[in-house]
Amino acid sequence: MENLTEPQVWAMFGTMSIAFALRSIGALLGLWLALRIAANIRASEEDNMLAKVLGSIFGVLMVMGAAYWQVAYMAYRADVANGLKAMDATLSAGGQRFADRFASADPVTTPGALLIVFDLTVLLMILGSIWMKKKA
Repeated sequence: MENLTEPQVWAMFGTMSIAFALRSIGALLGLWLALRIAANIRASEEDNMLAKVLGSIFGVLMVMGAAYWQVAYMAYRADVANGLKAMDATLSAGGQRFADRFASADPVTTPGALLIVFDLTVLLMILGSIWMKKKA
């Protein structure tokens, strides 16, 4: 980023943010599908162990995929903030706030606390729907 101007960095960041937003929509659709599959397995009259195992695997993979894109976006945002901080040029007030807020000396390896709670809640909803005993 050392050869880019601040407006070029923002243009690149905006374009990549759109790509990450589309991936987020895909992740949310995958989570919705996993919840629908879990609800259908629960509503089924038969006790199909293969369906339960496959539905559980699919649900876990969808949550893991969502967490992957959450971390990828946070890491990208930190990289952009680190790049802005490293620029020799004077940053705008917004650029300076962005860099101060999101720059990170350590690599980003986990999503934020709120996203972890969201991911675990969805995972528990999926697995609970599949494996909890039904009321008679």
